[in-house]
Amino acid sequence: MSTNDSNEREMERKLEQHFASGADKVPPTPDLWASLEDRLGEQDPKPLWAGVRDWVLPPAGFNGVPPVAAAAAAVVVIAIAGSVGYVIGNLGPDGPPPATTIVGQPTSTPMAAIMATPAPASTPLTITEKVVETVVVEKVVTGKPVVVVETVVVEKPVTVVERVVETVVVEKQVEGKTVVQVQTVIVEKPVTITEKVVETVVVEKAVTAPTATSAPQAMSPAVTAVPRPTGTPAPPGALTPPQGEQKALPNQPGATTFEDYERQPLTETAEDAVSTFSLDTDRTSFQLALNWARSGYQVDPASVRAEEWVNAFDYGYEPPLVEDRFAITSDLFEHPLDDGRYMARVAFKAPEVVTDGPLNVTLVLDASGSMADGNRVDIAREAAEAIRRSMDRDDRISIVHFTTDVIREFTVENAAPDDRAVSDSIAWLAPHGSTNVQAGLDLGVRLADEMRRERPDALNYVILMSDGVANVDATDPFAILEATSAPDGANPLRLITVGVGIENYNDQLLEQLAQHGNGWYRYLFSEEQARSTFQRDNWLALASPVADQTRAQVVWDPEVVKAWRIVGYENRVTSAESFTQDRKEFAEVYSGASTTVFYELELHDNIRLNGGLGQVELRWVEPVSGRGWSQSADIVGGGQVVSLYDNPMLAFGAVVALTADRYSAMGDYAESSRGLAQQLWRLRDLTVDLQNDLGHLAAFNDFAFVQETLLENVPYVSPDNSGYSR
Repeated sequence: MSTNDSNEREMERKLEQHFASGADKVPPTPDLWASLEDRLGEQDPKPLWAGVRDWVLPPAGFNGVPPVAAAAAAVVVIAIAGSVGYVIGNLGPDGPPPATTIVGQPTSTPMAAIMATPAPASTPLTITEKVVETVVVEKVVTGKPVVVVETVVVEKPVTVVERVVETVVVEKQVEGKTVVQVQTVIVEKPVTITEKVVETVVVEKAVTAPTATSAPQAMSPAVTAVPRPTGTPAPPGALTPPQGEQKALPNQPGATTFEDYERQPLTETAEDAVSTFSLDTDRTSFQLALNWARSGYQVDPASVRAEEWVNAFDYGYEPPLVEDRFAITSDLFEHPLDDGRYMARVAFKAPEVVTDGPLNVTLVLDASGSMADGNRVDIAREAAEAIRRSMDRDDRISIVHFTTDVIREFTVENAAPDDRAVSDSIAWLAPHGSTNVQAGLDLGVRLADEMRRERPDALNYVILMSDGVANVDATDPFAILEATSAPDGANPLRLITVGVGIENYNDQLLEQLAQHGNGWYRYLFSEEQARSTFQRDNWLALASPVADQTRAQVVWDPEVVKAWRIVGYENRVTSAESFTQDRKEFAEVYSGASTTVFYELELHDNIRLNGGLGQVELRWVEPVSGRGWSQSADIVGGGQVVSLYDNPMLAFGAVVALTADRYSAMGDYAESSRGLAQQLWRLRDLTVDLQNDLGHLAAFNDFAFVQETLLENVPYVSPDNSGYSR
C-alpha cells in the first residue's frame, strides 16, 4: 500500500496476509512504526505519527537517548491521538467505519454488533509525578517565628489517557458460513509516564521544636495529605490540611443520650478567685469517642467531657512518699494557641495501696431487649466472668438479672465466687423485654446491704452493667438513687456503672448514677477490653479505694492572676461553700489513680514570676473509718515557666485538654465557630509535632486517630499568622 488513497478492500487484503504470515506471534521490535512501514509500505504523504517520530527521535530511537525518553514518550502519546483521526479519515472513499473500542481479547461477536458498539468514555489514569517546588517554611528560632524558603520534592497525581490504533480479528456469519475479517479499531490503554515540573507553593514543615509551625495557607494541590488511619493508627507523618471538599462522616449513632454541659467561662480573679471541683477518675468519654471513630461515626460534641479525655492517659506522675497523702504537682507554661496567655496544670497522684481485705460484690446485669444489639450481652457476660475469676475464696458475690422486672430464677445471693450457681447465672445472661433499671438496682442494693451487715469489714460494690436505656418505672438517675439510697457513713456502698453498646445508649444515666453513687463509670466496647479491665491486678486496684468524697479547691493570687478558666469539669464544678461538706457526688479515688486539671490563665502585665500563682487544697474521707483528711500545696511555687519543647507528656496533656474543650463547643459548624475550627487544626499540627517523642505509645496513636476523626467534620480554617493578606 503505497499511498493513503488505497481503498478499504485492498487494506483488508494486506492485513489478512499480515496475520496469516504469523505476525501476531512476532515479538515487539524496538521501532514499531518502522516495522509497520516495512509490512504496509512507506506512506506518502507521511502520517502525523511518522512525522513526529522522525522529528523527535534520532536514528538510534529511544534506546539511544535515555534522558529524553520520557518526554518523547509523552509527545508521542499526544501525537497518537491526532494520528488516529488522520488514519481513519483516509481509509477509503466511503469514509471510516464507526470507531470501536476493544478491551482485552477479542471474542466471537457478530460484526454488526461490534460495529454498532460505541466507544466508551476515556478512563482517567492516575500516575505519580515528582515535582520540584519552592516552599515557605516557618521555623521557631529562640521563640520567634522566622520564614525560610526551601526547595523540596513532592508527589502529585496526573491524569493521562493514551489512544492507539490496532487491528483485531472478528468473525461474522455469511450465508451460514463463518467468515474471519480483520478490522482497524481504536483501543484505549493506560500509560505510565514521568515528568518533572518546577512550581512554587506554600507548605508547612515541622522544624526544631514541637510547636514551631502553624497550618499552611492556600495549599497547593501538589501536597498530598496523609490518609486517615483506621483503628490504632501507624505513627502519622507530615500531615497537611485537606485538599478540596472534605468527606463528612455519618451522623452519630441513633438514640444516644448525652448531657450537653455549658463550658466554664473566663473569670476575672478580682470578682472570684476560687475554683472548686470534684476530682475525676472516669475515662469513659474518650473511650466512647474511640469506639465511635473506629466504627466510622462522627463524635457527638455533647459526648465530649474534656476532663475524661485528659484523665484517660498516663502522664507518668511520681507517687507520693507516704501512703496517707497525695502527690500534688503543678506547672506553668505559655499557652500553645494564644500568645500572651498561659496555662497551668495541677495534678494529683493517689498512693498505691492495694487492700487485702474481703470484697462484697453485687452484679446487676441488664437483660433487656436492647442488649441484643451487637455484642452487648457478650461484653457484659465477659466482664462479669472476669470479675468472678478475679475474686478470692473469702469474697462474696450476688447476681441480679433485670428486664421488665427482675428474673428471679437467675438471682444469686451471697455466694462464693467459685459457686456453680454464680458461673451458671452469668452464662444465662440473655436479652428479654423492656429495661427496668429501677427494679434491678432496688434488689441489687438490698442484697449488697445484707452482705455489708453480715461482713462489716468487707468493701461493698454494686456493679451495674447496661446500655442505660431505662424505659420502665423511674428513668431519672436521681430518682433511682433516692429509691435505692443506703445509709451514709463509713464503708458505704459504691455504685460502679459499666456501659456497653453504640446505638441506643444512655450515657447520661450511667454517668450520673456513678457520680452520685460514690463510684466510677467505665465504658467497654469489646470482650478483650472487658477481660483486661477486670483482670485480677486491675480489679484489685480499682476495688481498693484510698479516698472517698474527694474534692479540690484552687485559690488564685489576684495580684498575679488576672483571669482564669478551668478546662472541662463542667459537671464536677461546685460552689466554694460545698468544699467543707462531705458529699456522695464527690469522687471516689482508687489505688494509684491520677487526676489532672488544666487552667487557661491571663497574668497581669510586668509580673515577675518569682512566686506562686496561688494555693490548692485537697479534701477527702478515709474509706473505712470515715475520717476526714486535707492537704495543701502551692501552685507553681517558684513561678517558673516551663517549656513544652522539653516536656512532651505535658504538651500532650495540654493538646488533649484543648482539643476536647474546643470540639465540645463546636456543635453544628457555623461562622461563629471559625475560631474554634482554626484552633482545632492548629492542635492537630501540635500532635504531629509530638510524634517523634510519643509515637511509640498506643494511647498517643489512639488519640491522634480520634483527633483526625473529629476533623473530618471541621472545615479547615487558615491561621491568622500565615503572612497572607486578609
